[in-house]
Amino acid sequence: MSDKLERQNEVIIALLAQSTIGIDKISKIVCGGKRKPEAYRKAYNALQGNNGVTQIAKVAGVAQPTMTVILQSWEEQGIVNNLGTERKPQYHRLLHLPRNKKNKD
Repeated sequence: MSDKLERQNEVIIALLAQSTIGIDKISKIVCGGKRKPEAYRKAYNALQGNNGVTQIAKVAGVAQPTMTVILQSWEEQGIVNNLGTERKPQYHRLLHLPRNKKNKD
């Protein structure tokens, strides 16, 4: 698939996610109740279908088994898709989560 077509698909998916689920709900699923919500937001935004679970765990600052459980939960809640296989998952986010307004510098 061409880069332009791939980007167009990402935009369409993001728009659909915004109108159906909403950024606030996705943000609440990703960051809610976490000790380091910003780390989880960064990990979610790093899900572009080309990083493995171990790489995403490093971004979030958690162990790989913890990240595996979180990613599976996010997939069950419909906010990420596994573009890989069950043995080698490659997760992709629905949309980019912006920084929370109160966290901006």
